[in-house]
Amino acid sequence: MYKESGKAESMALKTHIVRAVLRWQLSRFLRDAHPFNRLLGHAVRLQLGKISDEQFRLELDEFFAHLDRPAIMSALDFESKARQLNQPDGYKVNILALRQNFPAGKLPQRMSIWRRRFALLHHLGIRSDILILRKGEPIPPHGHYRVVSGFYVLQGEVAIRHYDRVREEGEAVLVRKVLDTTLGPGGYTTNSEFRNNIHWLFGLAPVSYLFRVTVLGTPTETFGGPGRFGDRVYLDPTGAQDSNGLITAPYINADAARKVPFQPPSV
Repeated sequence: MYKESGKAESMALKTHIVRAVLRWQLSRFLRDAHPFNRLLGHAVRLQLGKISDEQFRLELDEFFAHLDRPAIMSALDFESKARQLNQPDGYKVNILALRQNFPAGKLPQRMSIWRRRFALLHHLGIRSDILILRKGEPIPPHGHYRVVSGFYVLQGEVAIRHYDRVREEGEAVLVRKVLDTTLGPGGYTTNSEFRNNIHWLFGLAPVSYLFRVTVLGTPTETFGGPGRFGDRVYLDPTGAQDSNGLITAPYINADAARKVPFQPPSV
C-alpha cells in the first residue's frame, strides 16, 4: 500500500512539474512558425483549463481545414513512416517532432529539444500519430470520455460515420447519426465530449494513412455511461432510427464491436 501511495505521489509531482514546464513554454508554442506546433500550444491551453474541449476541437478543425497536405507529409517524414507501417504488424507510429523544427546544421541539438517537448506533451495526454487502415479493416464503433481528437486523411480513402450521444437509456445510449460519408486525401473529422463523439471507420482503398491528433484526460464534465472513468466505450449503433432520428445503441465490449458489420457506401 505504501508503494502504491508513493508511486501516486511521485506521478502527481511529475505531472505538476510537467504542467509548470509547459506553462512556461506555452508562449513558444503559440508563437511558433509552424501551425502544428501552435496547435500543440492550444492543446496545452486546454489541459491547463484556459479553453474548453469544444474550443480546442474548433482549433483542431481549423488546423485541418487549412492544412497543406504535401507540406505536412514532408514535415511528418511520411515516406519513412509509411515504410514502418507497411509491416505485417504495422498499425501506428508516433510523431515525435517535425522536420521543420530542425534548422540546417542544428539537427541533433534541436531534435533533442523537440523530443523532450513532445515527451512532456505525451505525459499531459497530448498525442499525435500516423495510423494505417487497410482495405476492409474497420475501426469499430466507439466513443470517448474526456477526449478531443481528429484525423486527417494523408493518403487513401475511408468511410466514416459519426454519431452524437443524446441521452442514456438503461444499458444503452440514444444516438443520432450526424455524418455518413467517404473521405479521400485532405478529408478530415474532429470530435469532442459532446460533438461527433461516436465514430466508426472502414478502409476502402488498398491502404489508407491517417494523421491523428488526440488529447486525453481533458478537464471537462463527462457525458456518463459505463466507461465514464476510462477514455473509450464501445457500442452498436446499427439499430433502426425512431421518428426523431434517434437510434438505441447498446453498450458492448471491444470484441463484440469488432464484429459489428459495416455496410460500406454503395459504389
